[in-house]
Amino acid sequence: MYDCDAIAAELNAADADPRLAPAHVRCLPSSDGMSAVLLMGVVHDHPASVFRVSYLLEAFPPDVLAVELPPLSVPLFHRYARDTHTPPRLGGEMSAAIRAAGDARVVGVDAPTRRYVRALVERLRDDPDARSIARTVFADLGRGLVQAGACRIGAVVAAVTPYTPRVYTHIAYEATLLDDPDTQADHESTHLAQHRAFVGAVDPPPETALVDDTREEVMAARVATLRQSGDVAVIVGMSHLDGLERRLKRGDPAPNKR
Repeated sequence: MYDCDAIAAELNAADADPRLAPAHVRCLPSSDGMSAVLLMGVVHDHPASVFRVSYLLEAFPPDVLAVELPPLSVPLFHRYARDTHTPPRLGGEMSAAIRAAGDARVVGVDAPTRRYVRALVERLRDDPDARSIARTVFADLGRGLVQAGACRIGAVVAAVTPYTPRVYTHIAYEATLLDDPDTQADHESTHLAQHRAFVGAVDPPPETALVDDTREEVMAARVATLRQSGDVAVIVGMSHLDGLERRLKRGDPAPNKR
């Protein structure tokens, strides 16, 4: 069972690796028959994030690993995680997390899923102002389905041939795994600060806000369900960390069950 005090002590130790920044990690203790949740925010593909999830999952193994991937994409990232290289050369922090989580059950909690589509349709139906962006929203859904389907096909190709396709766009940074921990952590912090400054200065388009809010709603509902079967570690992009924590703390109702 996760001990949130022990996790906090590990993160705040005087000799803690700078890539284990406490601001990027949240622990929600077990309560009311629900198991604990360890939330880890990441900058996708960043070496500091790859280290953080690998270290914490090895130190605090979960019963369930929830990743910000569509369920259709998970088999391909399982393939990436089998790489003999450490960390895996493909799949960024997601395949590194799957590797580090060992025997944990791995669940993709991101869109597209049937629950997400239902929640999206309900929002567009119930909000007259949102209907004007329906075409853009469903175009985004279509792109997500194509990408998830490509990952599933990629997993099949990897299973029956010696070739493992990279069915996603890898993000390259100036910092790499070869840099020292301080350099990696500083670069990640700078990248996040620049991103937050940009987001704070520019309002997102209404379709982006609706999609992101619906994704968080559905991810939180799925994680809440997974808490019934054991301690859950959750890997999500940093922009979703606060939102997921808020929703899980207040126990938002599942989409379609209000």
